[in-house]
Amino acid sequence: MVAKNRIGEVAVWGLVLAPALLWGIGGPDIVTGRQWGTAQGVLSIGQVAGLVGMAALAVSFILSTRLQWLEDYFGGLDGMYRVHHRLGLTAVGLLLVHPVGLALRFVPADWGRAVGFLLPGHARWAVDFGVYALWGMVLLVMITLTTWVPYDKWKLSHKALGAVLLCGALHMWLVEPTRGMPVAVAQHVGLWGYMTGLVSVGLAGAVYKIILLPLWPKPRYTVSRVERVNENVLDVSLTPIDAPLDFVPGQFVFVTFHGGGLTEESHPYTLCGPADEEILRITVKALGDYTTRLYEQLSAGLEATIDGPYGRFDYHDGGERQIWIAGGVGVAPFLSWARNVAPEGRDVPMVDFYYCVHDRGDAVYREEFEALSRTCPNVNVALVCSVEDGHLRARDLGDVTNADIFMCGPRRLTQDLRRQLRQRGVPSARIHFEDFEFR
Repeated sequence: MVAKNRIGEVAVWGLVLAPALLWGIGGPDIVTGRQWGTAQGVLSIGQVAGLVGMAALAVSFILSTRLQWLEDYFGGLDGMYRVHHRLGLTAVGLLLVHPVGLALRFVPADWGRAVGFLLPGHARWAVDFGVYALWGMVLLVMITLTTWVPYDKWKLSHKALGAVLLCGALHMWLVEPTRGMPVAVAQHVGLWGYMTGLVSVGLAGAVYKIILLPLWPKPRYTVSRVERVNENVLDVSLTPIDAPLDFVPGQFVFVTFHGGGLTEESHPYTLCGPADEEILRITVKALGDYTTRLYEQLSAGLEATIDGPYGRFDYHDGGERQIWIAGGVGVAPFLSWARNVAPEGRDVPMVDFYYCVHDRGDAVYREEFEALSRTCPNVNVALVCSVEDGHLRARDLGDVTNADIFMCGPRRLTQDLRRQLRQRGVPSARIHFEDFEFR
């Protein structure tokens, strides 16, 4: 039986692969009556790649809407975004295979015609829409691979995939069969109906994400306190202008700061303060261009808007024996848990907490966790400094039998530990992690 937090991923890949199944069910009527050969096989692969690629792109836009009710089926928004990322890679790969596969029917007899097939100017809008989608996607992939592009410009280019989806949809709906080609999608009623429905929902998701969501009213806050706790970590308090936000400890929000010379970018931050207070507290570490500017320029009095809360990272989902592992700024959800425990830690299980940092100067919340340990005897705190002890390894955790492991930190840390824990026999269902690297 599939766990609830995995149902979403299984369903998504089912939706994406369904066009290939429907294409196959079409039998001899889906292709020309010719004997199958190499050319016909390449053409068919090209068409199936296009259908599955379009399905993947459509579903990726559905996931990008951040619909909160979907989180339960992916284990949180970070799980949705991981699937979204894999769908995007799948869509790009298959949508590149699609036109190349169709162009290969002219090779080796007419290389010029094969190249021309991949360029606009066909005097047929149905085909040209497909070419526009192809080169628009190639351009966006090149921008994505260019590391010097600022995040806000990169994010804007990412939204342009909506235009690629629209051009691809028009190509799919308008194209007609030609001699030696597989029949048009419109000639296969079941396949046409499925693709039309899925792509239409994907286009609706793109409109919602790109146009409607930015216009949707969001809770407004004022920056009431800014504390630079060390040379690269910032504690920020936000006081509500509108009704205060309700959240579960460990959840995160997307925050956009306005004014102060800052670009209006939306970034995720874990809510670190007590859930019963109106004031929101977040921790920012200067890791990139934008967060460095925040560290240098953010000041009290600026306004911020909030989108959320999101996330399903909650130690209450674990058992009576737990291991918590925080890496760097990934300490934020554990800090939220520590600040929201019941008196004397009555709601906290037996916990071994590993606070992983580069050096002792980075452990800015060490004293707060040690205070929790003194208040809650069932919480043990261990500081792991990589310059002194090396990186934390699964074998350093002691007995992991029947323990639930909760991790948050850099992707390399969580991926390495997950692999090592699985090698030690810890089931995937008992390894809980949150990925805060959303780009």
